[in-house]
Amino acid sequence: MKLNKKYEFILYALKTYLKKLNRKFEDKPLEASVSKIDFIRLLQSLKIIDKSQRGLYKNLEILEKKKFIRYETQFLKLTDKGLKMTQQKEKDLFPYLKLIVNLEKEKIKAIKSSQTYFK
Repeated sequence: MKLNKKYEFILYALKTYLKKLNRKFEDKPLEASVSKIDFIRLLQSLKIIDKSQRGLYKNLEILEKKKFIRYETQFLKLTDKGLKMTQQKEKDLFPYLKLIVNLEKEKIKAIKSSQTYFK
């Protein structure tokens, strides 16, 4: 099932945030989780999404209705369908992210030095 960009972004943000939280527990039999309200506040504090709290809540409800996420004991979880969608998005974005990281680290060696000029 195809999602529009805003739902894909919210889904990807949830997966990325849960992944970051779970890094602390890699060697332990624990799993981090986040409540809807905490996740909504996180998105608002990052100022990436210009939606109201109610709008983000509605988006999460729609993702839940489409079975991309589930609300389990007051915490958000990705379903297999949601996980598959985010893995595909990571696969699509990987070349772009790799390019950005490599350019930032200046690992790319030019065949010929670049030329500069006055504007």
